[in-house]
Amino acid sequence: MAEENDPSRTEPASAKRLQQARRAGDVPRSAEWSAWLILLAGMGALLGFAPALYDTLTTLIQVALQQAAQPGSAFDPASPLHAALAAAMWATLPVLGLVFAAGVAGPLLLSGWTASPDADRVHAARANPLRALTRRCSAEGAFDAALLLLKMLLLGGVAWGVSTFPGAFDGAYDFGTMAAWLGRTLIALAAALALTAALDAGWRWWRYLRRHAMTWQEVLAEARESEVSPEVRARLRARQQQAGQGSASRASAVDEVIG
Repeated sequence: MAEENDPSRTEPASAKRLQQARRAGDVPRSAEWSAWLILLAGMGALLGFAPALYDTLTTLIQVALQQAAQPGSAFDPASPLHAALAAAMWATLPVLGLVFAAGVAGPLLLSGWTASPDADRVHAARANPLRALTRRCSAEGAFDAALLLLKMLLLGGVAWGVSTFPGAFDGAYDFGTMAAWLGRTLIALAAALALTAALDAGWRWWRYLRRHAMTWQEVLAEARESEVSPEVRARLRARQQQAGQGSASRASAVDEVIG
């Protein structure tokens, strides 16, 4: 947090620093963005596969009610109930597949693919109970609270809006009317949550770039290091490693430098 509020960090993060952060598993993540994509995928899947789902689920309910009068036949692998269950399972697989793909694609679209062994290691700082309290009292906590309030207002507006749709609660409870009402509700919900998803994703990216901002001295040091040839940098790294292995290694490193 101190680095984010450091006024001397006025330079944008370099590609090298962002690459190092990515290797350490430090990338922007947005739960709101991922949830919104999952909602869109679920809506699209329901719109595309609703007729097949309706037919298979209706058949499953009918067969289940028929089999209820003959409980012993339900365990027969050749019974109509097993065929109806299999048809319902195959009908729901595309919906579940699209939702799963959206859950995977959300972080990839926001920050790209990241595979870092360092991110799976246990750090003592993460187990600090005061860390959650500190976060609540920071800019991150204030933004999360404001976003939660905005989401509640948007969801309340959606609930009020869909209740005033013509024919929403006029006593007609046929399948077509209820499906149309549900579709309008989901569309209004996705439109409202699009705002919170965009705000959260933009905020996470801005905080990520601000966290890795650099001072002018760091920019100059990185520029000087980039001018050094790879061979020299490799020799310097080797000497640094040797310097940490004991006095004998340090003596050999000095002899190498002198030679």
